[in-house]
Amino acid sequence: MLDQQHIKYFKNLVGGEDFFTDLAHLNAYCYDATKERHLPSGVIFPKNEQEISQILKYCNEHRIIVVPRGAGSGFTGGALS
Repeated sequence: MLDQQHIKYFKNLVGGEDFFTDLAHLNAYCYDATKERHLPSGVIFPKNEQEISQILKYCNEHRIIVVPRGAGSGFTGGALS
């Protein structure tokens, strides 16, 4: 679960339309082809390299795990947190 300070930071950075903590979005990204399920704390869609850099820097400073995701079609669990 993300603290409110982190949620506020991400929403301010990418906008509320590109950062989600609601159950519908979290459920859409909680599985891959392994059929394992791990509910993420949030889903964020950065728009450019600068946002990616700021997200990763912030997460590193606050010890927030980042799990990049593509199509979620892999069988190794790499898209799951």
